[in-house]
Amino acid sequence: MTIYVFDTSYLIEFSDCDAVPEVRDRIRGMVQSAVNTGARFVVPLPCLFELGDHIADVTHAARRNELAKWLFKTVELSLKNERPWIITPAGDPKDILPSLLLRFEQRSVKKQIGLVDTFAAAEGERLKTEYQRMKATVHLWTNDRALKALEPDKEVNPYFW
Repeated sequence: MTIYVFDTSYLIEFSDCDAVPEVRDRIRGMVQSAVNTGARFVVPLPCLFELGDHIADVTHAARRNELAKWLFKTVELSLKNERPWIITPAGDPKDILPSLLLRFEQRSVKKQIGLVDTFAAAEGERLKTEYQRMKATVHLWTNDRALKALEPDKEVNPYFW
């Protein structure tokens, strides 16, 4: 089993929210290939919020409305069916935030990794541990090289643009 954790950079391109057409098409092709092999996709809630912020910044009102409706429908499906994505956080903020903020404090100073990226990396680590018995491979799909360096399993040919 392969699990892909989507960072905001991939979500922006996948959703076609001010995306670069070649990048969007490549990412959509990657997603389709992964679907064909039975992969699962995880979207950390903070990344979903960031995508919503990007949608709100779209200048053209009709396009912004179209994207907002797409996001609503996609999240609704995901919450109901865990498809196309599993949306996380993984628990109560009282359980999540202390260790997350400690990681953030350590990483932000040394590697300039933000809180949302720290959360995405922590989700990758959590999923790797949770699905260890199934020998799951966990990748972070991101255009951020510092975040990509934190993925649990190194992707052979990561895609950056």
